[in-house]
Amino acid sequence: MARRAQLFVATHAGALARADALDENQPPQSDTPHVELPDIDALDLELLGEEAARAVRWGRGDLEPHEVDLDHELLFQLPPFLVEVLGELGRVDDPDLPGEVASRWATSSERDPRADDPLPMVLKIVGVVTAAEQVGRGVWLWVSPE
Repeated sequence: MARRAQLFVATHAGALARADALDENQPPQSDTPHVELPDIDALDLELLGEEAARAVRWGRGDLEPHEVDLDHELLFQLPPFLVEVLGELGRVDDPDLPGEVASRWATSSERDPRADDPLPMVLKIVGVVTAAEQVGRGVWLWVSPE
């Protein structure tokens, strides 16, 4: 069975409430931009950030999603640098660049091999990040317990 994960836009309080609902297998109260990410975890997003930062030539910064609450060990906030890099990936002039990033991300030696095309997932992740930038809120990753 695939491990569940969800990337979403929220304030800190909204993220805690959404994580509580997801932990209880209940529908969250808010209808915020989000994407289901089967078998994705914080390391996967960090690796995606590394590939995106390299592609958009933004140098180095904090790419590791952070745990933000002791009661929610599987709730992570994406750091500002990671959000900015992924947002920039959605704004690049080169239409092939997101596909190249997705391909390099999918073949990373630190990720488990997957048979599916990674580009749609990358574009969905970038879409959530873009929505967060537009409303000035954070991007959060909730991962289900094993």
